[in-house]
Amino acid sequence: MEGIVSIASLNYFYKEHQALCDITLEIPKNKTVGFIGPDGVGKSTLLSLIAGVRSIQSGSINVFGGDIAKGKFRAEIAPRIAYMPQGLGKNLYMSLSVYENLDFFGRLFGLQKAQRRTRITTLLKATGLYPFLDRPVGKLSGGMKQKLGLCCALIHDPELLILDEPTTGVDPLSRREFWRLLEEIKKMQKDMSILVATAYMQEAQNFDFTVAMNGGKILAAATPKELLHQTQTTDIDAAFIALLPSVGEKISFAAPQRSLCTKRESVAIKAEHLTMQFGDFRAVDDVSFTIYQGEIFGFLGSNGCGKTTTMKMLTGLLTPSGGEIELFLKKIDVQSLEMRKNVGYMTQSFSLYNELSVEQNLRLHAELYGVAKEDIEARIEQMCTRFYLQNFLQTLAGDLPLGIKQRLSLAVAVIHKPKMLILDEPTSGVDPLSRDQFWHFLLELA
Repeated sequence: MEGIVSIASLNYFYKEHQALCDITLEIPKNKTVGFIGPDGVGKSTLLSLIAGVRSIQSGSINVFGGDIAKGKFRAEIAPRIAYMPQGLGKNLYMSLSVYENLDFFGRLFGLQKAQRRTRITTLLKATGLYPFLDRPVGKLSGGMKQKLGLCCALIHDPELLILDEPTTGVDPLSRREFWRLLEEIKKMQKDMSILVATAYMQEAQNFDFTVAMNGGKILAAATPKELLHQTQTTDIDAAFIALLPSVGEKISFAAPQRSLCTKRESVAIKAEHLTMQFGDFRAVDDVSFTIYQGEIFGFLGSNGCGKTTTMKMLTGLLTPSGGEIELFLKKIDVQSLEMRKNVGYMTQSFSLYNELSVEQNLRLHAELYGVAKEDIEARIEQMCTRFYLQNFLQTLAGDLPLGIKQRLSLAVAVIHKPKMLILDEPTSGVDPLSRDQFWHFLLELA
């Protein structure tokens, strides 16, 4: 089988651990290849090395028949590669419009004005983004950002498309649309090879080739059919678990049974006729609900339906265009520090400082929320113990795997012991084991 990427004896180290351990792999050409495994197993590190955006420490990677470590060769093949990093809209400019982002990437890859216009129109119509040409990217939903990110990556017709967890943070319907779109693009560009890292292992069921990873090593590299046959399983999730050297006890938990007090004095949040208007677009339309203390209350819906906007209004980050909100029987006051101390908010994109360590993030948030100085050390220790962060204290938040970053975000949100916790899609894009563990934490807190 002809390969587009050849990897030999590849190792990669971070300060605290070895991310990749002696990786040797031949990646087939003109195929969709999925890299599967939980957070922190080395998928993102491997893809970034193949893309040439991270320097090789030891071992070799050949792409298109040449050594990606050589600067001159890397510069020559760069226009033939498109790399979409992990995270909603990470390759986009939030203040620019949909059209301006695509036009910028077209210019970057040397497309002439007429070429850019034709290519932009084709991509936006294919993705359903054409009606949003002039909308700033910062005002797009998660699913729309991912579609636009893909359009920007495809603007110059790359031969190798590298997608690092492209469906992380988007709802199931948008995920399905994303893969359907990619299938259509692959039909039009038959010579394009696609490398995809995903935490949603079931997505890999439809890929041409699958690379299962754990602990920085490759467990298996085969077609999905071969993988299922090798492990005698019926789905990729089960196949991956069967490939693991050993699996710890499955986390078992259940929501606590309790009767809620629905008296007026037990109301945590009361929203009446909430409306949010962005220009001509109405994101939230006449929404009313009551949430009682001790209740776990869920907002369910696809990307762009108003969940995040509603949550931001509840925290005071957005002022409603209409309607009223009460927090603990008091009208919301965005200037009130005491009111903010009652709320812990974990955003969809994580409210962390990537240039600070885990310990520094926890300390900063404790100070910002007015935790008494004499209590800060004990509170940090409690958070690290409860959320298993002891081994990452000095790691920069930006270098953390998604599952660990998620745990840190939750720790930051509760370090000041808020009376109310608001979580915006907290388990998007994490593997099943990490997701179970996260909900275990939440139920303990509840």
